Amino acid sequence: MGAEFRKLWVGSALSNLGDGVSFVAIPLLAATLTDRPELVAALSTAYALPRLLVSVVSGAAVDRLDRRKVMAGVNMARGAVLAVLALLVWLDMASIWTLYGVFVVLGLLETLADVSAFSVLPTVVTAKDLDRANSRLAGAQTVCDEIAGPPLGGLLFGIAVTLPILFDAASFMVAAVCFWWLKGDFAPRRAAVDGPGPSIAREIGDGLRYLKEHRLLRALAVMSLAANLAYMLPFSVLVLFATRTLDLSPTGYGVILTVSAAGSLVGSAAAPKVRRFLGTAGTIGGTLLLGAAAYAVIAMTDSVVLVTAMLAVYFFYTSVWTITVTSLRQALIPGELLGRVAGASRTFSLVGLLVGSLSGGFIAAAYGLRAPFWCAGALLALTAVITLPLLGRWLGTHEEAQPEEGLVPSE
Repeated sequence: MGAEFRKLWVGSALSNLGDGVSFVAIPLLAATLTDRPELVAALSTAYALPRLLVSVVSGAAVDRLDRRKVMAGVNMARGAVLAVLALLVWLDMASIWTLYGVFVVLGLLETLADVSAFSVLPTVVTAKDLDRANSRLAGAQTVCDEIAGPPLGGLLFGIAVTLPILFDAASFMVAAVCFWWLKGDFAPRRAAVDGPGPSIAREIGDGLRYLKEHRLLRALAVMSLAANLAYMLPFSVLVLFATRTLDLSPTGYGVILTVSAAGSLVGSAAAPKVRRFLGTAGTIGGTLLLGAAAYAVIAMTDSVVLVTAMLAVYFFYTSVWTITVTSLRQALIPGELLGRVAGASRTFSLVGLLVGSLSGGFIAAAYGLRAPFWCAGALLALTAVITLPLLGRWLGTHEEAQPEEGLVPSE
């Protein structure tokens, strides 16, 4: 797919490796700064809430700026924030509230980074290569973020508290250099206007209206909300299910997550072939049903081996489903609207994650630790049953895969 994709792949892999290191190291750091579990747990909210609030605005900003420069600048800024955190930890000046501040800033920057990466890829590869490109990026994310990063983070933390933070900072900065070296025209095409251009509020409205009126993109956004809600319902209490229901040690819990991550890796590699075999609608609906079946088996068994296998099946579904939906969105959204529509669509996903993380604990407390798996499986199955016939019909003709008439951005 060319040298430019390789630069994008290397930068993405490096930043994901840093994320995997921090996934383990930051909670360990938090545990050294406070003994209040609610303050440690709420760090995820401090990270997620800003992403939800600014997702649409970030999309509009990305559609106004050179996306390559945004990616490079955002990653350099993330590296700088983490470097400052490492310095404060080294000077013994960090507190749990320092971590909250860092997480808010990183959450804001993460949103810009995600929307920029989504918008850059269609410029780097051709439309026919989007599945393959997203597959390789997802594979790198699985290996670096889920398999290699967490144990490396624990190892570095054991040597020195600041080491994993510095590693993460360096990974973002090197990734920024890779993105800066990308060659091509990454500035969105904007219609020429006399006088001042449209306000950012009007441009945000263009993106929201485009998403609202394009029924296929709208359906994908609602499906993403449901899929992310179904993800967080059981995963918000998965550690309790593993340690209390399955009687696993913390080490055993880490082992089943690491082993089951192989499902993501296989799914990343298989996604283009699955889509060619089942078609787009069949892949989206069929993998939702596969995820529902995996949840149902987990809810019914006490076997650690079977739970691990079903988690791998679930991760296979999430990889194939995400790659397929991402490639479809990138092919459907006009280049000048990629950031805004992607930002609006991401808001649906973030709402699903937030509601799922809040609801999973309440459902488990009221009905037991197996109940979130049953609820999530039912939600995935219902989403597939409702949307599969609609997707099959809408994707059946070229016209239905295009924006509906009259939907153009304001000039």
